[in-house]
This record gives sequence, C-alpha cells and structure tokens, in this order.
Amino acid sequence: MRGVVFLCIALLAGLPLGAETRIVETAGSGVLVESTPSAATVFVDGIERGLTPLTLGGASPGVHTLRVTKDWYVDWTARITVPARGRLELFIDLRPAEGTIAVNVMGDGGDFPGGARIFLNGVEVEGREFSVPEGWWTVKVSAFGWQDAQKSVFVLRNETTSLDFDLKRAAFELGGLRMSRSVLNPAGSGAQIILAVDFTVSAQGTGRFVVSDDDGSAVFSAPLGQFERAEQRYVWDGRGDDGELLEDGAYRIHIEAEGAEGGALKSVAQALRIDSALDEGPLSLGSGLPGLFLVPVSGSHAGGTFQVEAGIVLGRPAGEGHGFDALPFSAALSFTPADRWLLAAAINMRPGKDGLIDPSVSGSVKRELRKPAGLLPGAAAFAAYGWVKDGFVSAFGIKSGAQLGVPLSWRVGRRLSLHAAPALLWTGGDGYPEEPSPRVVLSGGLLSRFRLVSAGLSFQTVSTFSDGVEEFCPAALSAEFRFTPPRSSLNIGLLAGVFFNGDDRGGYGGLSIGALF
Repeated sequence: MRGVVFLCIALLAGLPLGAETRIVETAGSGVLVESTPSAATVFVDGIERGLTPLTLGGASPGVHTLRVTKDWYVDWTARITVPARGRLELFIDLRPAEGTIAVNVMGDGGDFPGGARIFLNGVEVEGREFSVPEGWWTVKVSAFGWQDAQKSVFVLRNETTSLDFDLKRAAFELGGLRMSRSVLNPAGSGAQIILAVDFTVSAQGTGRFVVSDDDGSAVFSAPLGQFERAEQRYVWDGRGDDGELLEDGAYRIHIEAEGAEGGALKSVAQALRIDSALDEGPLSLGSGLPGLFLVPVSGSHAGGTFQVEAGIVLGRPAGEGHGFDALPFSAALSFTPADRWLLAAAINMRPGKDGLIDPSVSGSVKRELRKPAGLLPGAAAFAAYGWVKDGFVSAFGIKSGAQLGVPLSWRVGRRLSLHAAPALLWTGGDGYPEEPSPRVVLSGGLLSRFRLVSAGLSFQTVSTFSDGVEEFCPAALSAEFRFTPPRSSLNIGLLAGVFFNGDDRGGYGGLSIGALF
C-alpha cells in the first residue's frame, strides 16, 4: 500500500517515470541513486551531494528536488518524496544530449544531381538532417563519379550544425580486381563452373572483359556496358568466342576500360588456370571419406572450398541385422584449407533400442599427390579414424578403427573417371583397433560428371587374414545420382545399393541434400 501511495505522489509531483527510470521502495532508510552511465553528479535541493552510485543516508523525510547531471547527457530533474519509514532507490538511464547535423551537397559549385551517400562516424545513414548525441562527429559524403569529401564537427546540444560539401569530379580509375577462384574447371557442375570477376571504377565509362591465352592471344571478349556504379561484376563460364570449353592451360583475365570523357585506356589483369582434372563437383561425405558412396577419390576441391551434406538411408545397409523402424541420418562437412589438402568429418545417427540413438563419428585428412595425366593415375594418401557404437560399420559406411589408404584416379575424357582405393583398416568391435592384423579394404568405382548431373557406380570389399574374427561387408555395390541446379551451390543426391555377406544380404537406398561453396 505504501508503494502505491508513493507512486501516486511521484506522478502528481511530475516525476519523469518511464523506461529510463526505475524506482523501488524497500525496508531501511535514506535514498540510493544509481545512473547509467555512472559517475553522474547528484544535486538535492540545489546542493551538490556527490557522484553516482550515491547513498544519501541523512535525507530528511518529505519532498525534495533531485537533479542528476553528466557532460554530454540530458539533465534529469524531478521532485521526489522521501518516506518517513523506508528506503527509496532510484535507477536512472540518462539520455544523451542531442543536437542536429544538416548536410547540404553541391557538385562543382552547382546543384548536385543526386545519389550521394552520407556516413556518420563510418555508418551510412538516410536523409540529409540527423539528430545525434552531443560530441565530435565525422561526416563523409560519397557519390559515384565524384571525389569523396569528409569533415569533422563538434555538435552542441539543442543546436543545428550545418555542413556544406562541394564535391569535385573524380578522374576515371580502374582497380580492385578480384576473382572468385584462381583455378577453374568449366567441365564441372553447379556454381563451381563459373568465374565471378569483381572490380571497381571511380566514374562513368565503358569497358570489355577479355580472356587471353598463354601466348597473349584473345580467346574470349565481351562488352561490359556502361558503368553506373562503383562495384562491377562479370561472370564467365569458361567458354571461348566459339562457345566451346577452353582447353586446360594458363590464361589471363583482363578488364579494359575508359572513362566517359575519354582519356587513356585503363587495364587490370590476373592469372587463371583451367584444369579439367580439378574435382569441382559435389562428393558423397556420409562415411567421412569424400568420394563416391563406397570409394574415396584422389581429387580435391580448390583451396577455400566448403561442402556440407545431410542424408537419410532406408532399408538394410551392410552391418545392420535388420531394417529400421526409424531412419538413420547423417551430417557431414569437408573443407579444403589449401589446394590439394582436404579435411572431412561425419556423424551418423542410428535409431537404437528404447528410442535411444546410437552415434557413429569419423574424421579424415587427405593429401592429393598428383593429378591424372594420360595413362598415369592421379594419386592421394589419406588417414581416417572412425568410431561406431556397438559395431564395425555404420549405415553410411563409417568403419570402426583407423584407416590408411591410397586413392587412385584415371580420367577418360572430360566427363568420365575411374577410381580405386586400396586401404588398410585396423578395427575392433567398438571403434578401438584390437585385432592382431589389419583388414584390407578394396574399393573402386566409375564417375561421370555433366553440368547439371553426375552419376556413379562403386563397390567395396573388406577382407581379413585373421582367424576367428567377425566378417563384415565382404562385398557391397552402390549406384548414385546427383542433380545440381544451374549455377547453384545446392545439390540433391539419390542412392541405391546392395551388400552380400555369405547368406546374409540386404538392400538400401538413400537421399541427401548438400551445398558446395
């Protein structure tokens, strides 16, 4: 009841209650004043009493005038009633004192045609007049085709500061050339087959995009149109003037441009390598060994490339005693930190008994040793480790234990490649290498890539030379298909397969969706 009475008195006294003020009456005596920011000066009935946070232990009961001030903030003033019995606590958020900046933009002494961008302390704002806290401000005006202008000003509370900018015409400059990749495989798929070239211009003009071969001869050229903004981009698909994919080799990308008023031709260039052996398409990641579903491949993506994938599998894959009441799923990713190095990781989740989930995890690192050339295969080396709860192999092919392998790849034209990957597996029933000798994993496959789709066949067998150990996955076959929308990073995969383990056999299918960046 006492708090309600005090609240009514405070409202009648004109206390500025709201989101910036919180008042609490508690047991005890005196007045506590806190503020945000702190170190504000407190005046009671015109007498300075100290800095916040401040406790006024000797405040007499009754009505008092309280004022809280701080440089560059609006003074807070109110009449408060100190209760005869009780403690009054005030928590005050001070509002920054504000003034106004008015910006007027001209061009070469006359009216500005428009399109100027204004930045306050580096942040772009809309409009020409701004209410800002009291203090120093840096105002920058930027417009395409004009030189940037910048001024610093001290804004006073409750005052308007006018700033006049007279912009000068900018000379035409060309720069900032950046390419989305330094190695391109135009025969790949999805967004990975295109080269995005970004550059900047300082004023209006025109230009051309030119690709030249190692001898300096132009093999592709296209107009860039009129420049109407600073940031420019051109996207190229690796084809020459005749519409055919360019051959593997070294090339140079040129941007040639000149200003609208004429003058010297400007040019910037960067080197590009076209390599049809670069594996730029999406791979299956569910086992933690990127490649086809049953065989890792020797190739790797370009440095800086990420791939993510999620999938489900139906039916009865190798290593499973029965089909599933609920569907196992997988999440995996790969990253190419530098050309020819690839890191990958996967987690598989299998529905278990009593609604529990049995996890499997795997990680691998691969180093591409050489690209395929003629009859000589491409080669790589990988090391991997997997853990499968209560088993040797997961639904997506993660194997318990440590693996060392050497993937090999042969190219048959632009679209077709053959793959083989002998490996040694030190395994155990729950992810710990506990068998006396390693098992031999032999896998192979065939992969065909087109711009929108890829398809593959793969097989795998796991053999052991030790007596008295459990056999798993003596033979498995799979077929897979992937679709990549035009110039997209997304891909959708379909999978079907069978396995044979003596009299035990099963069939499985799957669906995945992923992205390659």
